[in-house]
Amino acid sequence: MEDKNIEFTDIPEGGSTDIYANLKEKLESVEQFPGIYNFKFIITGGMDKIQELRKVLPDDQFLEQASKTGKYVSITVKKEMQNADEVIAVYKQVADIKGIMML
Repeated sequence: MEDKNIEFTDIPEGGSTDIYANLKEKLESVEQFPGIYNFKFIITGGMDKIQELRKVLPDDQFLEQASKTGKYVSITVKKEMQNADEVIAVYKQVADIKGIMML
């Protein structure tokens, strides 16, 4: 199965267009719902940020990989999602956590 990750850099910026509306359109065009969605994050603000992320995704398995220097941790979380709106709801919650980059 082909990896079809959508990154926020894939979402065009511009004018008064809501980035989440663009993300929803992109998700619905490449993902199949319901289905497993791969959330990917980079933790840059300390390990306590992982605990904050776990509050958003409490029952999910985290695959963590530290960078060679140990300054960053990449995290992948696979989660069953019913639709694009559920994915966006998670991204909106995570967006409130400083020190986490969403991919």
